[in-house]
Amino acid sequence: MYDITSDLQTFYDDHVRLGKERREQLAGFRDTNLERINNGLDDLAEESGCPRPHPYDFRNQGGYAMHTLNQAADNDYDIDVALLFKKEDLPDDPLTARQRICEVLLKRCGNFSKDPEVRTNAVTVWYEEGYHIDFVIYRTWTDFWGTEYMEHASSEWKRRDPMTITNWFTKQVDEKSPKAGFFSQPPVADGQMRRIVRFLKCFCRSRTSWCLPGGMVVSTLVAECYSADSDRDDRALYNTMVAVRDRLNFSTSIYNPVDGTQELTAKQEILKQVERLHKNLERVIPKLAVLFDSDCTYEKARSAWDWVFNHAFWTKSETVQKAADSARFPNSVMVRCGLARETRGTTYKDYRSGAFVLPKGIALKFSISSTNVKPPYTVHWKVQNEGDEAVDAGQETWEKTGDVCWTSTKYKGTQKMTCTIEKNNSMVAQSSHMVKISGGGWSSTL
Repeated sequence: MYDITSDLQTFYDDHVRLGKERREQLAGFRDTNLERINNGLDDLAEESGCPRPHPYDFRNQGGYAMHTLNQAADNDYDIDVALLFKKEDLPDDPLTARQRICEVLLKRCGNFSKDPEVRTNAVTVWYEEGYHIDFVIYRTWTDFWGTEYMEHASSEWKRRDPMTITNWFTKQVDEKSPKAGFFSQPPVADGQMRRIVRFLKCFCRSRTSWCLPGGMVVSTLVAECYSADSDRDDRALYNTMVAVRDRLNFSTSIYNPVDGTQELTAKQEILKQVERLHKNLERVIPKLAVLFDSDCTYEKARSAWDWVFNHAFWTKSETVQKAADSARFPNSVMVRCGLARETRGTTYKDYRSGAFVLPKGIALKFSISSTNVKPPYTVHWKVQNEGDEAVDAGQETWEKTGDVCWTSTKYKGTQKMTCTIEKNNSMVAQSSHMVKISGGGWSSTL
């Protein structure tokens, strides 16, 4: 197999691994919101005249805690934080407990793209910059015999330790990655399995149109199928990709590695993501066959790996998109995209074309902000949704006529809205507006 280890390491360091600076920045977002929660609880206590105790501690969860969180285009980062409360400091109903945390975040609402949201497993805040943070609520208590219990506020109180998955993964990396023997040190750096998880997560997010599984599922699959190589990461990555594909040939059902009774693919949405991963591995792995040819060159090897990562690093070129509408049409038109909490509701903010990643569940109001076309004229809108979810729903494209067009951030990927003005049976002006939509994340708190 053609050796491109050096390039893969450079790609990992410069474009995959989160890095100290970004990690500290995300920790800052976490700490700011922890402070908001504590201050909001104080506000609520003062208003109600009843105590609203703070969490006594917190734990990082998910990719941030497992050190598998990658660099993300458009800052689409998912941070999981467990809030630990004493049992007597929270309402008995888990939904009410989550609602309390949502309420205090609303009181201290900051630079969010939409209001904090109560979800089944967490309370989520969505930043305009693309970040989102899932606050997962836990309560702890001790029985008569001195045994401590931890429970997660989900659809019901579920027995769970927020560190179980992180501890399991750390152990898997330590036990399965190549390590030094009595007389030798492997050429690869420590923690190879963690790097393979990062690379496969990078593959899953390499196309904006793809809707593939998140970190929990990917980490579970790699832990199950990982093929260590004490000499080279590129070989370990290729062999693991093949092993994952072969495993998914057999079954696309995946179970929680620390609780075999819980199926991670029980939801149809997640199962479809795994099925798409299988399909895309089958499509990409044959492209790497050139690496085993005796006449494989450096250029051919880089081109092959570009099929996996779809990144400018491997092609040494950047895609430059230029607007050509002004050259094709005699007049100009500018589109406004307003964000609203519900369709035909009041907009609370304008969204610049492709400015940042929006979460699902936001209503979009498209209208003309300016044009030099003299009325009367007719306005045509054409929506193009790029992505697996839109394809599955049969909503790849549709059209409408009128001064205003409402859509929403329903499907992960990119939504392109094209506005065309027609006058005297001729198309005289056209402009497009891009909306980037995240998948909303898939928390480790299943």
